[in-house]
Amino acid sequence: GVHGSSSDYEIPVYTGAPSRCPQSPSMIARRRGNPLATRPRVAIVGANFGGLRAAQELGSGFDVTVFDPSPWFEWLPNIHELVSRAKRPADLRLPRKRLVAAAGHRFVRDAVTAIDAKRGTLTTASGMIDAFDFCIVAVGAINANYGVRGVERYALPFRSVEHCDVIGRRLAALMKGRKPRSVVIAGGGFAGVEALGEILRRYRSRDNLTLHIVEAGPGLMWGVSPKIDAAVRRHVRAYDVQIHVRTPVAAITPTGVRLQGGKRLRSDLTIWTGGNTAPPLLHAARLAPKPLQWAPVDATLRSRNHDNVFVIGDAAALPVAVPKQAFHALEMGECAAANVRRAAAGRPLRRYRPSRTPLLVAF
Repeated sequence: GVHGSSSDYEIPVYTGAPSRCPQSPSMIARRRGNPLATRPRVAIVGANFGGLRAAQELGSGFDVTVFDPSPWFEWLPNIHELVSRAKRPADLRLPRKRLVAAAGHRFVRDAVTAIDAKRGTLTTASGMIDAFDFCIVAVGAINANYGVRGVERYALPFRSVEHCDVIGRRLAALMKGRKPRSVVIAGGGFAGVEALGEILRRYRSRDNLTLHIVEAGPGLMWGVSPKIDAAVRRHVRAYDVQIHVRTPVAAITPTGVRLQGGKRLRSDLTIWTGGNTAPPLLHAARLAPKPLQWAPVDATLRSRNHDNVFVIGDAAALPVAVPKQAFHALEMGECAAANVRRAAAGRPLRRYRPSRTPLLVAF
């Protein structure tokens, strides 16, 4: 859809005269033919799939700066394989600075703490203030704990290379010797099912291991397809795996998980895959109406609150929701970059059309 030439893929963005387009002084100078004018400045906040794709799509006609607090781009679709030790952290990491430099742009290793779209500035944790004509926000998501006590203190998250590497090392240490062990996976969504599969991949022959997977909904990955729950149950029938559905977690302790209704599961290791929520920056930057909400965008991925900001990837609340998966973030990054080019030229923006890409579950 991004490359289609049909007028169905485009919608008008500015309803008034061309002068109503958000044009910076540098952009106005370019339009007037000033050879000394600087290029339009683009700040990309977040350097995962969507942010990096946007940077790669923006050429030398733009002055692009990419911000992220981590030096590493991580191939998140395969982090579950760190749990089984089938992969190492180095297999799933590339230096962001090198990737951004290869696209001809500048990388700043710093966390963006504030975005002032009206002024066209952002502020970082180190105190840096950077000006922009356009901003692409690709900050991803953070763990949702749903107010469950003990999540942050006693459970291991499942969101990054570091998280899954820690889980893999902790599991390897637990499984030394023949002492009975119990592992609880809180959350039966995509990450929870893949975590279960990787633990079985390495330890399914151990007769001293009990695995629990706990899901508040009616089945594992129920929102995707009821067939997945049935398939997982067939695969684990020969092992000591207990599946608890329609059972929300009430609390996590150092030695167990308490379920709503009072039942307690002993746990030597608790893995939290309970879902995602929005980073605080979205609300602080007035991109989202309330805390922990995704940023509403129109069909072009432009913020509904600020004409010079595009929000992509997990952070975006689209008019029609799409799964929060890497392949959609890549498409959004490409579309956002195309729309920055169009907005800078005063042209209508292009509608984002997600492709019908299959969802792969590794088990």
